[in-house]
Amino acid sequence: MKTTISRRRLLSLAAVPASIALAPAVWAEPEPITTERFAPIGGIEQWIAIRGRDRSRTALLFLHGGPCEAHSPFLSVFAPWEERYVVAQWDQRGSGRTFGKNGTSTPNMTLEQLAQDAVEVTQYVLNQLKPQKLILVGHSWGAMLGLSVIRLRPELFHAFVGTGQPVNGREILEGMRSAAVARAQAAGDLQSVAELRGLSESDFADMTKLTTLFRWGSGFPAVDIDYLISRGALLGTPDKPASIAAADFYASNPNPAEPASRPVCLAKLGRYVVAFDAKAAGYDLPVPFFVIQGRDDTRTPPEAAHAFLSQVRAPAKGFTAIDGGHFACFTNPVGFLNALDSDIRKLSIK
Repeated sequence: MKTTISRRRLLSLAAVPASIALAPAVWAEPEPITTERFAPIGGIEQWIAIRGRDRSRTALLFLHGGPCEAHSPFLSVFAPWEERYVVAQWDQRGSGRTFGKNGTSTPNMTLEQLAQDAVEVTQYVLNQLKPQKLILVGHSWGAMLGLSVIRLRPELFHAFVGTGQPVNGREILEGMRSAAVARAQAAGDLQSVAELRGLSESDFADMTKLTTLFRWGSGFPAVDIDYLISRGALLGTPDKPASIAAADFYASNPNPAEPASRPVCLAKLGRYVVAFDAKAAGYDLPVPFFVIQGRDDTRTPPEAAHAFLSQVRAPAKGFTAIDGGHFACFTNPVGFLNALDSDIRKLSIK
């Protein structure tokens, strides 16, 4: 059978590629974003970075852990994240580049002030990118802080995602003490064993009394230790820091063996870690809440996080265990991001 195509039909078909080529929304190149600057937040200058391969992607604000563990020296760790999202980083009050700018005179070192700072940082990022809301992601201390932030201004966030999610500060420190006692005993350090066993609950709030605990109490799995070693390579040494960000990190972050050596940050915020109890504020959360936890997390056990989430009442919620330890979001970025993608798809964000 012979098929005949009219001249008009041929012209219409010939015109299709041209019309597609003229549609910029279809063929436009991604517009990357890479900014790092200080902005007035909470009455002081604070460091904020916004990075991503395509500024039109869904944006998230990352709350670093610690407290005092600023991520400005470790931005390269977030390269896989930046392929899928626009990632805003913030060195919190008393940490990293923000500490380097304001020094030991940094005022208002309280959990309440940091939560308010996070709200202002969120508003800053929203103004830069023009989305309606952000996804809030918190790691460890940042996951503790994040629970306060979403209660302050829930309308600013699509969801809160906790990883290395703490539930109870005293239980975390008791777990560290038990592990530290076991290691000190194995090493035959009976003096350290006695010091660790002699710590009272009130001592946990005094960083000057926790030197022995920090010396013996890491207890991280091998995957976390490897990550911390690689992070050290990005920092250089205190005498020869690899960058300005690394120098500020060392200035604000205490030596783990001497936690009182930098009293500005940890000594002032450590008491909030000890006092933290996720259950105390109630189980009603105003935004979707997702937890993505390393299966081998010895610092913030996944069982405790899962038990807490099972009682939470939120518009949506979910728990995902992935390979890794306390730093699984960095050591297993594909697993973390796949879980994050799955959670975010449930929200139908436009």
